Amino acid sequence: MINFYDILINKQDKKKDKEKQKLRMQDWTKLTDEELSIAAFGEGIPPSTDENEDGTRVITISMDSVNTQMPFGSVKTAPFLELFWRKTGADCDGEEEFMELPDGNTYMICLATHCE
Repeated sequence: MINFYDILINKQDKKKDKEKQKLRMQDWTKLTDEELSIAAFGEGIPPSTDENEDGTRVITISMDSVNTQMPFGSVKTAPFLELFWRKTGADCDGEEEFMELPDGNTYMICLATHCE
C-alpha cells in the first residue's frame, strides 16, 4: 500500500537536495559584495545595535556546511566564505580573521574544514 505521506516527504527531500546542489554549484566569485551579502544573509540583515559585549566573540565556520548559525540567524556558507575571503584574504582551514557582520558587531571568524 502506498502511503501518501511518504511520497510527499520523499518529494520534499528531493527538492531540498536540489536546492543544496544548486547553492554548491553557483559561481560566487562573479557576484558583487552586495549580492553576496544578500545571498549569505538570507534571513535578513538585522539592525545594528550600539551595545557591544565585552570580549571577543568567536564564530567557527565549517567550510563544508551549507548553512552556518550566526548570533543573528542562519547564513548561507558558500557566499559568506567568498565575502569573507574578499574582506580578509582568509580561505584556508585554521585561518582566523576579524570581520564586522551586518549586526554591527565585530567577530573573530575561524575557518574549519569540518566541524562536528
